[in-house]
Amino acid sequence: MVRQSNEKIDRELLNRLREGDEAAFETIYRQYNAWIYNFANSLLFDKSLTEDLTQNVFLKIWEKHEQINPDDNFESYLFTIARNLVFKETENRLLAERLVEALRSQQSDEDNSTEMQIDNESLKEYINVLIEQLPPARRNIYKLSRLQFLSNKEIAEKLSISEKTVEAQITHSLKFLKKKLANNIGILILLALAFVK
Repeated sequence: MVRQSNEKIDRELLNRLREGDEAAFETIYRQYNAWIYNFANSLLFDKSLTEDLTQNVFLKIWEKHEQINPDDNFESYLFTIARNLVFKETENRLLAERLVEALRSQQSDEDNSTEMQIDNESLKEYINVLIEQLPPARRNIYKLSRLQFLSNKEIAEKLSISEKTVEAQITHSLKFLKKKLANNIGILILLALAFVK
């Protein structure tokens, strides 16, 4: 009897979430936040990274709230998103380790005049992987700025937002990317090359 009641409450919450009810989203966030965090942290062993990943899980839930089926197993859906993000992060780490090894190998094999060279395509590939982890709106602004070389004013006009919003979103993007790259030996040296127009 109690279980049926809980399932009904959950279904009502999910119906409200699907309709874009922020209060329902907050309730679900409070109910599952610690569960997702503990699952991710048990595999990543990095509290800061786990916090980011947990936020990304719920960001994806909110982005796809209209697609949620209240009759499906929501916990399974939530777990699948969390698991996929953990796998993706693990792949990113492996790619970063390969980049670091390439850098170390190059530094040991080459003289001082060329020791700062590195496989630019690999670095770009890794940075592109990180860029895809940004929230959609922020990712779009970052690409317009850093890949299409639009000014903050041009981006603001194109997206009908303020220049300050553009500036704030780019700042958040760069902080995210630098934080991810900061964990990898030698890659910070290349940030200026990657981010300067």
